[in-house]
Amino acid sequence: MKNDDVSHDGHRKRLLDLVVNAGIDNMSDIQIVEYMLTYIFPRGDVNPLAHRLLDTYGNLTNIIDASSTDLMTVKGINERSAKKISMLGELFYAYSTAKLRKKCKVDCKADVLDIVEDVLRFRTTENLLLLGFSVANYLCGKKRINLYQNNEVSIPIMELTAFLSSVKPASLVVAHCHPYGIAEPSASDLNGFKIVEKICFDCGVNLIDSYIVGENGVYGQREGKLVRTYFDIDDLKVIFNKAK
Repeated sequence: MKNDDVSHDGHRKRLLDLVVNAGIDNMSDIQIVEYMLTYIFPRGDVNPLAHRLLDTYGNLTNIIDASSTDLMTVKGINERSAKKISMLGELFYAYSTAKLRKKCKVDCKADVLDIVEDVLRFRTTENLLLLGFSVANYLCGKKRINLYQNNEVSIPIMELTAFLSSVKPASLVVAHCHPYGIAEPSASDLNGFKIVEKICFDCGVNLIDSYIVGENGVYGQREGKLVRTYFDIDDLKVIFNKAK
């Protein structure tokens, strides 16, 4: 083994020990990205690459959310490693979904909105979310579909009917996001809501609502209004100044 390999192996061991002993929350951004890269690249010094990725994307979230094509523009990232990085988000999502499905029971609308917000609020592309609930209000099915669109969400009928057939929920929640846009239904959204309503009616499934997640909050299509509002920093300053 070359001296450089020994040195890099020692650094990787120290990095792993730091993760175990200090915890991810107490590590710097560069250390976290570097640690992630040790799973993508089994050998070698990944520190320079970690710096290049952070310089390009700013933070870990943006790195993982980047497409494999975009990641390949960074020096040191080939097609295989780009695909591995871009799939980490899907892996984390599968893990959180499995945990959520085991014990998640909703007791009110706020609980449902928390799930919708957690999955969709910070997505950078159009995503559709299907949530199925049992008679006792336990989450019995959850499916997220990345539609790779910029402006409008179309309802994938086959995906919806397959979900209802396999999960067999008593109730359904449909939600989608408007990345960098406001939570307000487009003509396509209004038409899609009618389609989902009819499918649910024909299948004997209770459609709770169809939510739209935007920069300003969450819009409920059944209620026809914002059901959750997000404040930006300027809004909060106004509120605090009025309270003085």
